[in-house]
Amino acid sequence: MWSFILLAIVIAFGVMTAIQFQRDRKAAYKRLEAYPVRTVKTQFGTMSYVDEGSGEAILISHGIFGGYDQGLVSLRGAAGEGYRKISVSRFGYPGSELPDNPTPAHQAEVFVELLDQLGVEQAYVLTTSAGGAAGLRFALDYPNRLKGLILLSSGVPDMKRTAKEIEELGMMGPPQLFVHDFPMWFSMKYFGFIFNAMMGSKVSGSPLMETMLPVSPRRPGILADTKMTNTDMSLHYDDYPLEDLHVPVLVVHAQDDPMAKYDSIQKVLTRVQAETAIFATGGHTIDGQGDKVRHAIVQFLNAAR
Repeated sequence: MWSFILLAIVIAFGVMTAIQFQRDRKAAYKRLEAYPVRTVKTQFGTMSYVDEGSGEAILISHGIFGGYDQGLVSLRGAAGEGYRKISVSRFGYPGSELPDNPTPAHQAEVFVELLDQLGVEQAYVLTTSAGGAAGLRFALDYPNRLKGLILLSSGVPDMKRTAKEIEELGMMGPPQLFVHDFPMWFSMKYFGFIFNAMMGSKVSGSPLMETMLPVSPRRPGILADTKMTNTDMSLHYDDYPLEDLHVPVLVVHAQDDPMAKYDSIQKVLTRVQAETAIFATGGHTIDGQGDKVRHAIVQFLNAAR
């Protein structure tokens, strides 16, 4: 008797979950496709981007599980109105091809190609999380195209490591299980507290979390970040001579960020002159400090003009 009731409950839950997943998945694709996306042909294939607003140009190098949508959400929150926001899908993310060698240096080349085609001589670059490597390469390789660099909860080079050390430290990115639509949706739907713990921030149900779905169009980029982008700054530490940076830099970070460790930021701050906006709490998204983060960034943008 009870076994049949339990079975019925399990089946009912499975059916309802399947229906809800299909609805949410359809809504996620609809959100992604609603952006006014443009494309540009580059030496590394087609790249997609969103170009919104007017004024001083800010180009964002978004984090893992991102795309032009995540970048634009981050830019809107970080800078507000009065700026031209250029949000590019990095290699392998929605609408952007994945080349054979998707290095941060090549991604920086694409950023320059895009600015050339948009007629933008100089721009600010804002990097978040795993987007740090491409943004730093842009600053190091093309300083004449940069008005200022903003490292917002950004990954940075902290020390040289071997591939074996990186693997042992678990720096290779998220488990492969989550790089699919259903497992990611199910985890976000029913175990949002896990993501809150991972980020050290209240992100469950937030606009930023919405940009992590659907996963399928982001999968090539996520895997590329996992295998190459996330490790490039450690494997090739000597190729990131931050002491040679001669552009205005702003570091915005929370000391309790569990993903982009503050210890790494402290090491960077001994190598480069930078303005800082450091918060004791807030986690990876600097939760609860939105107004202060925006004020620090806008103040930096205005001063660097």
